[in-house]
Amino acid sequence: MFKNFQYRLAISPTSLHTIVIIMVVAWIAAPRGTLTPADAANGLWHLLPPFISHTGTINTICAVICAMMGTYILGELNISQVMLRVNSRAISFTFAALFTAAISLHAFTPGTVVMICLLMSYFTLFSSYQIDDSATLTYITFLYLGISMLVYPKIGWMAPVYWLSAYMLRAINLRSVFASILGLITPLWIVGSIAYCMGRFDVFTTMLAQLIHFEWGGYATHTAAETMVVWLCFMVFLIGFGDLRLRLHLDKTRTRIILTQAGIHGFALYLLLLLQPTSLHILLPAVMPVTAIMGGHYVANDSTSLSNIIVWTLSLTIIITYILSSWIL
Repeated sequence: MFKNFQYRLAISPTSLHTIVIIMVVAWIAAPRGTLTPADAANGLWHLLPPFISHTGTINTICAVICAMMGTYILGELNISQVMLRVNSRAISFTFAALFTAAISLHAFTPGTVVMICLLMSYFTLFSSYQIDDSATLTYITFLYLGISMLVYPKIGWMAPVYWLSAYMLRAINLRSVFASILGLITPLWIVGSIAYCMGRFDVFTTMLAQLIHFEWGGYATHTAAETMVVWLCFMVFLIGFGDLRLRLHLDKTRTRIILTQAGIHGFALYLLLLLQPTSLHILLPAVMPVTAIMGGHYVANDSTSLSNIIVWTLSLTIIITYILSSWIL
């Protein structure tokens, strides 16, 4: 059992179901996450009804639904883009395990919305590989990015990374560039028009100002539980990306490009998190999907004695992080 733990975990058809059940139970048993003032100050989030945007039963239900949606969407993304060389749900259950350990994220926050939007954008972004007429897919990709800007404007700085990915996926041309700009500004144009008609254009301009308003420092404001989760996710990401680079030749060309772009998005999001530590509750959920892709790829496609030990260690670290976070909170 101990020797073949990684292999059994990767190929077992019941692994995902078991971890999801554990996730729901652990979510119920854990202390409730809270919406921080930093979260509430972002974008148009403060306009939502209090029973949704503040800690409570409805907020918790929304958070659970979004976590389940993220797990499902990653599974569909894995299947549609053939990210793994074996039939495995490793990406989905890696995401579920990491999200469960992050007790401070067990609340419906702007980061949850950003996470779902980024996940949906990856579908169309990766599907545009080598498509000559990729304008429609590119528009939808940037439309999701624009929607996420409504609750966290600074995520708009990810646009250059998306353009780079479109170039690497050989899906960029003059029409797709204009489509990307149009997709990015469509949600802003709609919200801005509504705000102007209602005489609340100041709310819209305040939201746009947050795009260039950076808050430097703030590392000491985070709890030990939050710091543990950040380091856990970053460790999983680095291990997965490092192994990906070493074994990249084993994947097909299309899969190599897609996984590499997922890694670039991960580094960009972690860099944004490093520069804006006060936005941890928003950026940590946003970076979890690409972290799960890297970690799931490692669990499913590597099978050595060393990798088995590493997966065992990471699994125990996730459990310990959850327990310590529950105790700290």
